[in-house]
Amino acid sequence: MKLKTTSLLIAGTLFGAAMLPAQANNEAMADLLKVLRDKGTISAEDYNMLKNAAAADQEKTEAAQAEVKKQVAEATADMPKITTDGKLVVADREGNWEFQPIGRVMWDAISVDNDGLYDGTAGVGDNEGRGTELRRARLGFQGSIYDWSYKFEADFAGGDASIKDAYVGYGNKLNDSTKWGVKLGQSHIAFGYNTKASSKYMSFIDRPFYADSALSPARESGVAFQLNDKDYRWLLASSLTSGEIDGGETDVDDADTWAVRGSFVPFMQDSKHMLQVGLGYLNRGNGDGSFRYRQRAVSHITSERPIDTSVADYDGSKAFTADVLGIYGPFHALAEYVDYTAESNSNSDQEFTGYSVEAGYFLTGESYKWKKGYNSGVSPKSPYGAWQLVARFENIETEGLVGGSVQTEDEADKFTLGVNYIPRKNIRLMLNYDKVTDLTVDGASSDAEPSALKFRAQAFW
Repeated sequence: MKLKTTSLLIAGTLFGAAMLPAQANNEAMADLLKVLRDKGTISAEDYNMLKNAAAADQEKTEAAQAEVKKQVAEATADMPKITTDGKLVVADREGNWEFQPIGRVMWDAISVDNDGLYDGTAGVGDNEGRGTELRRARLGFQGSIYDWSYKFEADFAGGDASIKDAYVGYGNKLNDSTKWGVKLGQSHIAFGYNTKASSKYMSFIDRPFYADSALSPARESGVAFQLNDKDYRWLLASSLTSGEIDGGETDVDDADTWAVRGSFVPFMQDSKHMLQVGLGYLNRGNGDGSFRYRQRAVSHITSERPIDTSVADYDGSKAFTADVLGIYGPFHALAEYVDYTAESNSNSDQEFTGYSVEAGYFLTGESYKWKKGYNSGVSPKSPYGAWQLVARFENIETEGLVGGSVQTEDEADKFTLGVNYIPRKNIRLMLNYDKVTDLTVDGASSDAEPSALKFRAQAFW
């Protein structure tokens, strides 16, 4: 009976140990055998025999595992490496090339109160602008082949495809601390902070009045050059472009634009505690001899643009911009100023000035990341997401003479309050309230104070 019990115990021990990983298996086996020996269930001779058998079995298991790992490594040596940390990147294991599909979707729901701004205007009512909009629907890809880079991205919002980025680039080290790069194709003009900052990471649903407009154009086709230190503590960029790609080509009447932008970081504790100062200059040719600046009051969904200024006998433009970005933990502040002069051969020059000041604070303790001269994404600290409060004040003003005698003036002040919720770093929900507090159209002050309540759901990869 004792022999039968002993056999059952040994068999149970072996079976239980076999269910464990190799290292845990050996340790559990040794502990159980000691207990059985100390209680006299098995003899010292049986104990030594079983212990040696377990050790030999472990060696065989480890050798088999090593062989499997070796075979897997050999079989996958030439296969690309795939990473999925918020984005899908396929790359070779030597780092010679990489490919990444990219895209973003932004859906807006908006309610606009024009506050009588368009009373008396045919076909326009105070509630015009309520509805939803697919603001951005972009698909594309980017990557690199040795020292060469490439990017293509198109936007399908609105029913028509428009090319955003489409370029081939080359970059390398100038020395141990300095890098340089050049892009051929359509990319961002080297001018302005709010215009160039990615819509994926904007603190607000819409950019300021002056950004991504005739006063601060976003993208054109041409050549762009950049020089910077390896950590982007300083950066100098320049671009020479001639219109946007439309239907695969630019128009011969498009104006030539030369722009330059420099930025410098006088203080940096780390990427979440820093101060950056930027300056830019732009010189634009007359092209087809026309210039027009138009701007909506509070929402992209409305078609009316109360601020609408054109320049007769247009003869080119000059502009400069200055910006300051500060990030200190959960707090950030950004200010930008733009001065734009549209020249005329027959009338006085049209002067435009615009500025914006914004601030934001993460209630949940996150921080904007600073990357390559611009604020980047946010990674929530909690599985419940990140919450941010933001506020911005902005102004746009234009004045000039028509026919040398008639003064024209447009001006608008606007403030925006917002709440941003970021459940995951690639997902963002935004709620904004915009209100114009001072509006002058064609030299006449308006009592209307249009406002809008806006919601956005966005995802990007």
